[in-house]
Amino acid sequence: MRMLTLFVLLVAAACVTSSASVGEDQWRLDRGRDGVEVSTRAVEGWSIREIRATTRIPARLSAIVAVLCDVDATAELNDMVAEAKIVQRDSDTRYRIYQAMEMPWPISNRDIVNQRQIVQDASSLTVTITDVAIADGMPPRPGFVRMLKSRQVWTLTPNAGAGVLTELRVLTDPAGPIPASIVNAMAVDAPLDTLIALRRLAQSPKYADAKQAFIRVPADGHKS
Repeated sequence: MRMLTLFVLLVAAACVTSSASVGEDQWRLDRGRDGVEVSTRAVEGWSIREIRATTRIPARLSAIVAVLCDVDATAELNDMVAEAKIVQRDSDTRYRIYQAMEMPWPISNRDIVNQRQIVQDASSLTVTITDVAIADGMPPRPGFVRMLKSRQVWTLTPNAGAGVLTELRVLTDPAGPIPASIVNAMAVDAPLDTLIALRRLAQSPKYADAKQAFIRVPADGHKS
């Protein structure tokens, strides 16, 4: 059971949203708990299914962004991450993040370097945080398998009086001999737990009143 759980967390650690054209009506609801729904769909050219996790978080938009941008909080969102750090910063909204995941024997450790880009729509104030795996940014690390096909997209849409609609889309190639059937069967649990943890952290005193110069919040503030 512990090994299957680790497979799940590996999928959540580095994710890719496919550019393939797949209709929204092909999403299949796979899991729901504590106000979080997790759906999956087939993606052309992939044996691994794309995952979409959604929930509504009653917190400030800036609080949610603060959690996602705090590399020290990464392990609380995904407890398989043993190390996370910013390795290159171009600006507050563009930087590179290195993550290392320690796996028990006989599974090889994984790591990844993501290029992060944060944008906010001027009209809707929706924030999109995109992490794309890159091949450089950190030299290969002995004992770790580098994951290279990865893209993770957070979409945070404020809705006055109804919190922030939070969506995470994920799909990944874990870069190793992990059967797609195991990934597809188990992967829905990890993003569900991640969104529940994100909600808890965004409402905690550490992040609840956080502000960022690059994020505009709705006029109603806390009820964003």
